[in-house]
Amino acid sequence: MSQYRQITGIRVRGAASAPYAAQLLNQAWGESPDAVTVDLNVDPALPEGGYRIEVPEQGDIRLTGDPFAGLIYAARELTTLATPAGLPLGVRTDSPGLPLRTLWTWDHSTNWDLRQLGQQEIGALNPYAKGADAFGADYRRLVDFCSRERIGGIVVYGLLRDAHGGVEAARELCEYANARGVRIIAGIGVNAYGGIYFDGRHRYNLATWLRQRPDLAAELPKKVGFDIDDFGDLHFPASEYMMAACPSQPDNLAWHRDAVDWLLDTLPVGGINFETGDYGSCACQRCAARTGGERTSWSYEAMRSVYPTLLETTRRTGPGGVPLRHLVEVYWDNIFDLEAQKPLAELPDDVAYQYCVNRGFWYDNRHRLTATHVEQLPHTTNVLRTHAGSQWNRQRHSWVPDMYADMGIRAGDAGLRGLTIFAEASAYHPTNEISYLAYARFTWNPDLAWADFWRDEVVPRFGGAAEAEAFRDATAVLDDGVATADALAAVRGDALAMVAATGGEVQRRWLWLAERAARHAHSAG
Repeated sequence: MSQYRQITGIRVRGAASAPYAAQLLNQAWGESPDAVTVDLNVDPALPEGGYRIEVPEQGDIRLTGDPFAGLIYAARELTTLATPAGLPLGVRTDSPGLPLRTLWTWDHSTNWDLRQLGQQEIGALNPYAKGADAFGADYRRLVDFCSRERIGGIVVYGLLRDAHGGVEAARELCEYANARGVRIIAGIGVNAYGGIYFDGRHRYNLATWLRQRPDLAAELPKKVGFDIDDFGDLHFPASEYMMAACPSQPDNLAWHRDAVDWLLDTLPVGGINFETGDYGSCACQRCAARTGGERTSWSYEAMRSVYPTLLETTRRTGPGGVPLRHLVEVYWDNIFDLEAQKPLAELPDDVAYQYCVNRGFWYDNRHRLTATHVEQLPHTTNVLRTHAGSQWNRQRHSWVPDMYADMGIRAGDAGLRGLTIFAEASAYHPTNEISYLAYARFTWNPDLAWADFWRDEVVPRFGGAAEAEAFRDATAVLDDGVATADALAAVRGDALAMVAATGGEVQRRWLWLAERAARHAHSAG
């Protein structure tokens, strides 16, 4: 008896529940009224991204998924299962090991359409330098990547900005992403980072609000910025982007509550990433009295005072009828400081709390990330976020798949619910491509073996096992700040030899390495 079923065409039933999944199936096999029926079924009991594929010897093929993303993932997998012999018979089920898989971005430095002028590679309070159409061009490519690689959401700071289309451009992006099973999570600053509408003459832009009510402004320190061990001392330039509101003023909280209501009434976002600002906490008398002299570049007391009200107004259903996903920043390199986090214990427990780590901190402390420690955190749903692999740790185009794999494995073992990384740089860059794929695979399956990932995902992309190792080793030379022009020229020469010996996408990756090495050699010479 054959273990495969030949499919020459399909007829999709239930396409209304997952139009994009139906589109993927029709593109793969073609639609025919007399062909095999593929039933699409929604099961709200499945976790987000969970799905089941049933291919019987006869009768209907059945795909079942959660209401938002599962049917899309199931349809993609069904198309990849096809062989010349047909579809393998049987039942397959899958779901994400870390359910909160999220990519983090600023609009101004997200560069996925590399034809655009005005690209930036660093910054947190920048103007938008590209044309208005670039916003959609960049983010549609990122959404497509996430949908294909089963990454559940994208945080967008600067989602609402006049320079790239304001509400209408944001709505178009959200609708495009929702159709493909990807949440657009609005990054908003509470009392900082532009508020809800990051840049524009809008009533829910923070600078607009504080120009009307200067009495509600925060008293920031002389230096506005912060220090990251793996980056250095960062100063933000004086501009209206860095205006901040006092968290002790009730009028500010009421304004933010109304703004969040407006956001959720206006845009089909998949959730909100809340941040109270990390470039200086208010030093006014009222704040100093409430915090007992707490003085860091962020304030736990400010979080405690504003989040309960704001989170209460965000408890809504989102796209696909599933609950909105909210992430609360609790800042960096403090996941093991339980004493400092005591003010957070009073916050609601039905959202995810996101702890950021830097590269050096991770390598020094990763052994401390245990299930026992995670159980002691103030809340039940906790997420790891990292600056590693980004410009903030001087790694925007570095080769870091092993680090992301390590984080995914350890996060899963410790009982964390997700991992968030930066993904502003396009997967056109092979270093970013492999790093993102490691992130996607090891957050979906934290039990994945590194050897299997290397064999299945890395080796084919560089033309062989030895070639993949050579590429990895060459990227270390690019990242070596004291590499000589001669060493970099040698990398360029080896890469050009591979360009001559390969073709297609494999050749493109080696051509990237040759050009990058030539650029570094020119600067080192």
